[in-house]
Formats: sequence, structure tokens, C-alpha cells
Amino acid sequence: MKGASLVEVLIAILLLGIGLLAMARLSSAAIVHQKSAQVRLTAQALAQQYVDLARLNLYGFDLGEYAIEATDDSPSAIALSVDEPDPKTAAEQVASEARREWLTAVGNALPGGQGVVVTRPDAPLREIDVWILWAEASANDEALRASVQDACPAHLDEEALAGMACLHFRSGL
Repeated sequence: MKGASLVEVLIAILLLGIGLLAMARLSSAAIVHQKSAQVRLTAQALAQQYVDLARLNLYGFDLGEYAIEATDDSPSAIALSVDEPDPKTAAEQVASEARREWLTAVGNALPGGQGVVVTRPDAPLREIDVWILWAEASANDEALRASVQDACPAHLDEEALAGMACLHFRSGL
């Protein structure tokens, strides 16, 4: 019976090793999910920020100046004039600066961050749809693709969405 205790020790070490490996994998998955939640929270805050910027300039919103296409580049910086006599020009300038600052913030805060915005000034509540897209590794996994791309803009093609996750935010102004 001397060999029985050695077999018992080897089985115990094997079970302990399997348990430690499972804990390491669980810990790794928890870190990935925490990072994903952090990115989604940042995207939500950025979407709310853009809605608030549009809400501050309703005339610019009504002119359609807050809409952003997926192919739009960030507008170049302009010098805003506090003495601008034409309200339309002033509203357009404020909206252009808001778009530039917001697109820059999205690009800096999220990996591969992009924004798409559709505005409906003629809707009863002046509706705005904000989509934020960012690069996420799970978007390339066939099994997870639907879960990270279910909120992506319907008008974007598969090539534009390759490797991207999306967040959709709708609000009335």
C-alpha cells in the first residue's frame, strides 16, 4: 500500500493544476469583459455629450449641421467670432467646431473610434441618432459578431463594419 499514497498525491496535484488553470482562464475572461464594459461606458458618455452639444445649438441642428456620415472627415478648426452678425453663419460655425471636437474625442478615447449621426430636425421631438463604432477583437469572432454589431447602422456595408463594435443612442432634443 505504499504506492497508493503516491497515486493519491499525483491525482490531487492534477486536480489542483486543473483548478488553477480554470481560475486563470476565468480571470482572463473577467479582464476582457471589464475592458469591454469600460469602452461601452466611454462610448455612451461620448454619445450623450454630442446630444448635449446639439441641444445647445438648436438652430444649427435645424440646419442639419450636426449630421455626420461614416465617410466624413473631422472638419478643420475654425476661429469662432463672438461678433458674427449672421445667426446662420454663427450656428454653422458652432456646429462645425462641435463636430470637430467630438470626432477628435471619439478617435482619441476609443480604439479606431468613429461616429455616425443622423438628425431629424423635422421630427416632433427633433430626433438624433448617434452611433459610435470602435475596433473590437470579438467583432472578428463569427460566434460573437452579432452581439457586438447588433447596434451598428443599417446603411453601412460589411466591409465598413469589419472588426467593429457599435453603440446606438437615440434622443429627442
